[in-house]
Amino acid sequence: MTVPEYSDRSSPLRAITAAEGGTARVHLVGRLVPETAPDAASHLARLLQGFDRVVVDLDDLRVERLSLLAVLARAARDAGGWPEARLALVARDDQLRRMLRAAGVSDRVAVAHGVDLALDRAERRPAVVDATWVLPPEREVVGRARRAVDRRLAAWAYPGDPEDVALVVNELVANAVEHAGTPFTLTVTFDRRGVRIAVADRSPLPPVLRPHDPGAARGRGLQLVASLAEEWAVVDRGEGKVVWALMAPEPG
Repeated sequence: MTVPEYSDRSSPLRAITAAEGGTARVHLVGRLVPETAPDAASHLARLLQGFDRVVVDLDDLRVERLSLLAVLARAARDAGGWPEARLALVARDDQLRRMLRAAGVSDRVAVAHGVDLALDRAERRPAVVDATWVLPPEREVVGRARRAVDRRLAAWAYPGDPEDVALVVNELVANAVEHAGTPFTLTVTFDRRGVRIAVADRSPLPPVLRPHDPGAARGRGLQLVASLAEEWAVVDRGEGKVVWALMAPEPG
């Protein structure tokens, strides 16, 4: 399998990459700064899309700002998220591991003291997993989105009721298709609280929660979302909005 190129010698960050079977091993050497972070994330995302597992050695990495470490988790997300993208980081230095925890990376990507342990942990679901789909405003995508989320919940071993999640996904996606009429992004995140479904579109018009009307043929989608979700909200983004709902599985 061909290893994507990353050979800009003028860059303060180098990614020395080798492949063995279905595993790519990357040694990041140099400084992670705002100028090098996007290229590093893109390189890792391409590797994750081409190999079963990617292990990144961070021992010779120097970080200018703590927040820049988030690009490591972003690479896994951009490549499809776990288990589509199995990424593990090797960090032998205690301070670096503390930095990864403080940046929230350890929740989303496996971190280990050595390569063998990293390879093992890459097979386990991280504490926080997510998946994102960019979708057109077409009616057919409602069913497609629902099925894609259902498959991902199964891969994550979600302990709650997937049918409830499917209903909320259906309503939020259908609202974006029917009322926003713009391309939109569906993001599903599973963490300790449950599953968060978020739909971001480019329409500034907020959805309206109408009064309950048993005889109404339409307009009851948000009522359903409100009844099933632990929390839900609409967030104005200036050039659009995000509608999100948190589904918390029943205890036990």
